[in-house]
Amino acid sequence: MKRIILSAMIMIWTLGLVVTGSTLPAFTAERPSKLVMTAIPDDSAENMREFFGLITQHIENKVGIPTEYVHVANYAASVTALATGQADLAWFGAVTTAQAYIVMGDELEVIAARDIDKEFIGYFIANADAGIPPVNDLKELAELAQDKNWTFTFGSKSSTSSHMMPRSFFTDQSGQNPEEVFRTVAYSGSHDVVLQKVANGEFHIGALGQPPYDRASDELKLKAPIIYTTPKFTNYNFSTRKALGSELIGQIHAALLSLHESPEGQKALGYLKSKQFVDADMSEWMGYVDLIKSGVDIGG
Repeated sequence: MKRIILSAMIMIWTLGLVVTGSTLPAFTAERPSKLVMTAIPDDSAENMREFFGLITQHIENKVGIPTEYVHVANYAASVTALATGQADLAWFGAVTTAQAYIVMGDELEVIAARDIDKEFIGYFIANADAGIPPVNDLKELAELAQDKNWTFTFGSKSSTSSHMMPRSFFTDQSGQNPEEVFRTVAYSGSHDVVLQKVANGEFHIGALGQPPYDRASDELKLKAPIIYTTPKFTNYNFSTRKALGSELIGQIHAALLSLHESPEGQKALGYLKSKQFVDADMSEWMGYVDLIKSGVDIGG
């Protein structure tokens, strides 16, 4: 267990230094002259810069501090940015929330989540030309896959909804690991790439979260229809550092909960497939911390 936790920390502090699009500013103490937001890169950089930029604009208007979105190259980089003080606010999935907590401890504060994040779902999708029918559970999918040489792709290894939870559901329901059922199991990096690669036939089956699939074009969805919807689980949130101070954190929290009240916020929520942000607390993600500490393979 200690080896896995240590490996996760080393991964965070090394791979996480790779960022793109901007140079992260140095650490600042409470009430900084600028707020920096980052996020796990689970969609194209173009989309994330546009829509998370709208959220930073809303926060800037409400809090009165210039706020910038900084795109990072991988999931680990988002954890590193918040843990080292290079970012003040981070959009995490459940796994990256747990990774950040393992590194930061009680310095990490979860401050808001979407309404959908308390009951999140994921999808298993299949290439339409492969003729794979919808299934009632993943044991049925594993049985269908016997002797078919089907290929499978997750998103990032550190993704909650495109790796850890779909893997967990598959293993629990079928009694087998995906590697024992499919000819190959790959990691395509992000949700949108999973959808593209299943749609174009590069993989027979893939797993991804609900919002990236729901906002995709009808053409892509026809080429990669849903064959299974997962049970509900807790997922994304905005996290910050307690070093910002309770007053500023309270202002950022209030800004996020009022996101649906501004035009830019409504546009961002449309992208995030949510009606509004709601209160959230780290206690709701502690189960993932325990799961990672138990030794589950989250990769890097």
